[in-house]
Amino acid sequence: LIKVFITASEIVLLIVALIIGAFWIKQPDANYEPILVFLSFLLPMLEVARRKVSNKQVDMVPQTTSYARRYLDQPHQCHFINNLPNLKKAVEQSSQELWDSGITANMRQGSYDLIHSLQDYWVSLAEFFPPLHFDGKEPRAYISDYTQSRFSFHRSNLEPDGAGTGGSIVHVMAGGGVIQDLENMIEETVCTLSSSTDTIDFENWKKRWRGKA
Repeated sequence: LIKVFITASEIVLLIVALIIGAFWIKQPDANYEPILVFLSFLLPMLEVARRKVSNKQVDMVPQTTSYARRYLDQPHQCHFINNLPNLKKAVEQSSQELWDSGITANMRQGSYDLIHSLQDYWVSLAEFFPPLHFDGKEPRAYISDYTQSRFSFHRSNLEPDGAGTGGSIVHVMAGGGVIQDLENMIEETVCTLSSSTDTIDFENWKKRWRGKA
């Protein structure tokens, strides 16, 4: 309603300005300039007010979830969690071939492949929590932001003399740091979830996740 009122006021002011402009053309000696200046001041103010109202309305619209929440009382969901170490191992074996090539581009791709898989695993785990549970964001958005921030940290940390001083190998090393970060966050999330069900033996899961089983 406020937005409609503001828009109507803008239209009225424009009409008034046009009428005064017409009178001024017919009567050049008349002093209509102060009125037109005042109207030209009001119009931008109304536009600012309209945008503020629009932004407030957008902020008031509740965010909706785009995924079906997972629950630990569903056996197939717990099976997914228990099988995560096996899923990761398969991707690691594929990435290892690229890492062993010694070619920087291949090594980076190997890291990216594993990182993308780890992100997917964590997104699925985050869906066991209520919608918008992590910082008010969808799981994938939250995890994507986290991953980007960790990449930024590791690259900066590995180049204390400034960006670009560490060479191309820095990207490979930064990828390794991000992989470890994601693995730790997934492990921590599974630890939390395992406390609510007897179908996940976390100590055994952790050994398999770390490749020590």
